[in-house]
Amino acid sequence: MKLSTNTQESLGSAHPPIRGSITLNKVSFAYPERPEVPVLKNVSLKVSEGECVAIVGASGSGKSTIAALLQRLYEPTSGSIAIGPNRLGSIDVNHLRDHVAVVSQNPNLFDAPIRENIAYGSRALSQAQVEEAAKSAHVHDFIMSLPEGYETAVGEDASLISGGQAQRIQIARALIRPSKILILDECTSALDPTNQAAVLETIEDAKVGRTTVMITHKIAAMKVCDRILVVHDGAIAETGTFDELMDRKGVFAQLASGGEWFSD
Repeated sequence: MKLSTNTQESLGSAHPPIRGSITLNKVSFAYPERPEVPVLKNVSLKVSEGECVAIVGASGSGKSTIAALLQRLYEPTSGSIAIGPNRLGSIDVNHLRDHVAVVSQNPNLFDAPIRENIAYGSRALSQAQVEEAAKSAHVHDFIMSLPEGYETAVGEDASLISGGQAQRIQIARALIRPSKILILDECTSALDPTNQAAVLETIEDAKVGRTTVMITHKIAAMKVCDRILVVHDGAIAETGTFDELMDRKGVFAQLASGGEWFSD
């Protein structure tokens, strides 16, 4: 009998260092509400330690599902996932999520001071640590330009600051965690070209020293990565750099020229 997600989450108890390569070994997955519809089909891939990889594909191809599985928001239907030598299913889920930094499409900021938004989810942080994370995310100078600095409230749904600054604050929140694994899930998809360029500049620095997985449909974001993995029909169809994949004139080139992705 297949265990429920909540039961499976309770199985992991190990607290190992969360660092190293990310490996998917013959992973298949279907969402519990539609078990007859496979989203991922026997996927095997490896992201080397310190590598930045873009996972791309058409809408509904399964690319964001990989990000969800890496956080153990779901469990694979079959196959296994590991970070370094440790299988995700053996790791305490709270320990895992404490050591995997995630930057999502929506900044998920609260109507609270910027300092609290950056420190949210981390314990006993000093002001110096908050400011160091903000500097790493290239948002410290902006914060200091505000009338109340780090005590400035961002407003409901971050309505008092730009989308680019909101994303940089979310990146600062991710960087303040003791994390060597960084997941960027469509984090530039809602940004205009100017804000996207600023956030990608931040990501260029943030990925250094971390194993980074970027889920994206923006060509500019793909070009920031060391390598691109193309998901098509639930499987890895191609892998290579942007130029290599365009020259191959396969699935990636078709998607890039067919209006599925955005070049800005």
